[in-house]
Amino acid sequence: MFGLSEETGLKHVDNNRLMKVISFLFPLAIIFAVTFTFVWMFATGKPGYVLRGLFTGIPAILSCLFILYIYRKDVSLHDIDSFPSINIKSLTYVFSIFYIGSIVVLLLSQGERPWYYFIFILVMYLSVFLQIFSKEVKPSLVLLESFLIMVNLTYSVTFNYDFYFGTTDILPHIFLSEFTAVSGQTISTSLSDYAFFPLYHILVAETSVILNISAKSSLFLITAPIYAVVVIFLYYLFNHITHNRQISLLSCLLYSASYIVLYYGANVITRTMSFVAFIILLYLVYSVNFKEDKFSFKTLSVIVLIFLTLVHNVSILQFVLLLVILFASEYLIKAGDYIGKPFFLLLNVTYTAYWFFVAYLFMQRSLTPRLQSHFWDSIVLTAGGSDVLEESFIGLVGLLDKSVFLFFALIGIGFLLKNYRKNYAAVFGLFALLTLIFYIPNPLNTIWQFKVLFRVDRFMLFVSPFMAFVMGYGIYVFWNYMDKYSPKKFNTVFFVFVLFSIFVFISSVFSISDADMLGQSSKHEYFTANELSGFEHVYKYIPEGSAVYSDYYTTRYFYLPSIPEDSSGMNISIYDNYRIDNVSELSSYRGYVVFRTHEFLRSGLYFGSDESSTKETTNYFYRNTPANVIDLETNLTKANKIYSNPATDIFAPGPALSKPLRNSNLNNTLTGI
Repeated sequence: MFGLSEETGLKHVDNNRLMKVISFLFPLAIIFAVTFTFVWMFATGKPGYVLRGLFTGIPAILSCLFILYIYRKDVSLHDIDSFPSINIKSLTYVFSIFYIGSIVVLLLSQGERPWYYFIFILVMYLSVFLQIFSKEVKPSLVLLESFLIMVNLTYSVTFNYDFYFGTTDILPHIFLSEFTAVSGQTISTSLSDYAFFPLYHILVAETSVILNISAKSSLFLITAPIYAVVVIFLYYLFNHITHNRQISLLSCLLYSASYIVLYYGANVITRTMSFVAFIILLYLVYSVNFKEDKFSFKTLSVIVLIFLTLVHNVSILQFVLLLVILFASEYLIKAGDYIGKPFFLLLNVTYTAYWFFVAYLFMQRSLTPRLQSHFWDSIVLTAGGSDVLEESFIGLVGLLDKSVFLFFALIGIGFLLKNYRKNYAAVFGLFALLTLIFYIPNPLNTIWQFKVLFRVDRFMLFVSPFMAFVMGYGIYVFWNYMDKYSPKKFNTVFFVFVLFSIFVFISSVFSISDADMLGQSSKHEYFTANELSGFEHVYKYIPEGSAVYSDYYTTRYFYLPSIPEDSSGMNISIYDNYRIDNVSELSSYRGYVVFRTHEFLRSGLYFGSDESSTKETTNYFYRNTPANVIDLETNLTKANKIYSNPATDIFAPGPALSKPLRNSNLNNTLTGI
């Protein structure tokens, strides 16, 4: 017994020493890394990267200097009661008025979100923010309002535009859901590997049938509230850990305003739904340690675990990696072991057994090819990572929310690491530090092997709740410290209020770039009514099996068979889809060219691919320069225009190819992870 106790004591001493080293070195390491990176970028002649790095580097250095300063002070946290005289009922009235006003703005501005709509959103967020720091805060009301704002921002995109496609993965999921609804059965393995993971498409199909609406409307309608309800589970999870309502509510509000969270609100596809299941699963696992009725929570955990296994294919592997990092954080902090090893073992056994014994075709067709050696013979940058950065100051305004986040998040991490003893919140702080590389812009997101093969970019959403947690903690620590030690001339409330407003406004505007605001040209991740009319003309008059050339987003649309809503059968039209790889050779294409002329004249067209099949893909963005406009007109005058509307032109440059129906072509497009 004595020997065991001594060994345990020695390990505890070693952990104490290690945590002291980590808490002291981490701000110094960040200052050194940022300084070294700036010097290296100047030396290699990349001023554009330096300018971009200023928006994250300077806040990081300032927050680290602040951390080193507060390490020498005694900062005791207490409830912030800066707005005791504010009436909750008045703030609720303000929220309700501006919420209704935002809906009116959307109804009067079909097809766009004007700048003043985001002012309405900002006022709503500020009213919730004031409620959190008022004397009579009501958590249920704050969570309800946060939920409503998230749903508002989501529907302002998905139901405000004629056809929002976002990441373009929405398109195949609409088809698979519609197939499920029309056929009354899950899809076959010959159509897609999602046959092994059908729960998402069953959910959308059931809603479509019950409400008698299209699969597209069903997907957008039902997924938004399911995604937004995560904020409630996060509150109870954070409150279990911190026992502080203000920090928990503030973290949830910051989570709901995060740009990556808002972006995925309009892109709730299978991997997003698996994220929802993961957060609910974490809440249940942690609740086992805090609730008396442990059996019911364990039972629900198993049910959610099965749902997580059957809703998406590879996200569960990334969740396992995050749990391993969480395990390591628990081991170093020694504040409690809340993630049970039996649960972790059950998680791994469940998905591996299902993959090897049931979904083995998925393993063979989707996972194994990604491990081929030729994918790793050289490091390749993605098209986005190798693009020349825009160096204009106004074009970088969209990074301001990341600046505010990094400033407060590092303060929160530093405080938690310094005051880790008997404080499980420090586990989340260390976890956030170890996963910060997945959240902020960094070289990993530009390397093809990491971004495409192993989808490192998806970690941004998966770690976003923990980033909101440390940011909320950082604001709380900063506010407490400045109230105690700041000069009288420094107005802490005003400073935090302004930074919070910047964070919310920039996040909401730039999460989905669909409006030309703040000097930023919007991406228009949606099809307009005129574009859809042109696509419908293809389905009606162009023979099946014909070759259709277009930009990347249009090819993604024509990947899908057309299933008319008024048809009880499966009337499928499939085309051989090709992206335009050289505008100068349009006249030599044998087949039909679908050209989104209005979008080209507005901001240009992307002629490339999703880079998921090969790292040697040729991608380029065809900009609307005067030279390109002339070049395009010259080449298209040689073609036969067979259809035209204000947004879309269809040409037949040569005799149309007529090929037999090929299911293999469709299968290859839908088996991606």
